[in-house]
Amino acid sequence: MKVNKVYKVVRPMRKFGNLLKDLLRPEQSNHFWIRVKEVAETRKEKEEQIFAIIELLNNRININEH
Repeated sequence: MKVNKVYKVVRPMRKFGNLLKDLLRPEQSNHFWIRVKEVAETRKEKEEQIFAIIELLNNRININEH
């Protein structure tokens, strides 16, 4: 446990534990993971990947309208 200058307790292992829970129990999580290629051969391939990711996000993310 670390205390910063404004006397707020920082617990980095709690954040790491939340990441592990999201990875190991996806059915109980409010988050999801995307695996993306880091290198594209052409600019067109890069744009196709970006548009595919945007489409996935638009389909996956739900809006709670009250």
